[in-house]
Amino acid sequence: MKETIARYRDLLVARMGVLEEEIRLAEARYREREGDFHYVTLENVAVIGRQLADVQRIREEFRTMDIERFESVEEFKDYVLARLQDLYDSRAILRSGVRMLMECVRDL
Repeated sequence: MKETIARYRDLLVARMGVLEEEIRLAEARYREREGDFHYVTLENVAVIGRQLADVQRIREEFRTMDIERFESVEEFKDYVLARLQDLYDSRAILRSGVRMLMECVRDL
């Protein structure tokens, strides 16, 4: 079972890496469309950057997590979703990044 949980975790971490790239692409497209010189553009790019930083931090947290305490993939998945919900509840300004991660977990 530990191998299955490890593979699930690795898949989740890989999917989060893809999500990071999607965020970078969205930022590049936004900058291309809006330019770099408008105050609102810079503010929006900063929000995208914070989302990316959150995804990276959470990805690293899950990548290095000790999975020995979990008995099943479902238990691990429930823990991950609960952790993400805690982050969602505590960081109102960056909820969209955490929401993306929660959908990522639910889709696996």
